[in-house]
Amino acid sequence: DTHNTVHYDEARDEYVLFSSHQDHDGVRFAVDGDSIWSGADDNASTSVALLAIARAWVKQPSKRSALFVFHGAEEKGLLGSRYHAAHPVVPLASIVTVLNGDMIGRNHSDTASLLGAKPPHRNSTDLVQMAIDANRVTGKFVIDSLWDMPNHPEGFYFRSDHMPYARLNVPSLFFTSVLHPDYHTPRDKAEDINYPKLFRMTQWMYLTGWLAANSARRPGIDPGFKLER
Repeated sequence: DTHNTVHYDEARDEYVLFSSHQDHDGVRFAVDGDSIWSGADDNASTSVALLAIARAWVKQPSKRSALFVFHGAEEKGLLGSRYHAAHPVVPLASIVTVLNGDMIGRNHSDTASLLGAKPPHRNSTDLVQMAIDANRVTGKFVIDSLWDMPNHPEGFYFRSDHMPYARLNVPSLFFTSVLHPDYHTPRDKAEDINYPKLFRMTQWMYLTGWLAANSARRPGIDPGFKLER
């Protein structure tokens, strides 16, 4: 009917932002004779996930639009995401959520981390519930919440591209299978990716975004949220 058509047209001007970073460390010092730091997990894993999600989105568009951003210079200090958060290609207020992935293809097949799901990092209970609901029917991962604790020694929440958006009060989550011994070495190669796990992580990100893109109202910011380290 006319009312639904108007609502759909308005929703098309709101965006679910899927986030990856496309850079790695390039050619550096050699380890065991190999100087090419391929970055298969960090972060080609999420970059290919976003391509798959985009392909699915074209086949079945949502009420809200999807925006796919492959940030550059994450390894230099989140330079690409800091810039885009400050100068987005669409109005910042129209971005209903940021779903960021960084290293989603390694470690135990049935565990993963969802950073931004627990206080003080959580900024949207609505969005976290969507991710939990999506996980229940896709990856069915046991969610390792230790990496989301503010006293975790790695401080991993602050080291990926969702963070500049979260600081600006955009509902944000960070999907990851966390660190491994090949992190930032030439040994981070494609043959060591856990491809079935990567597929399930991709499904999880996709369905979380799909729920956010089709919900009656956009995910809200938790009252009083303030991102502090």
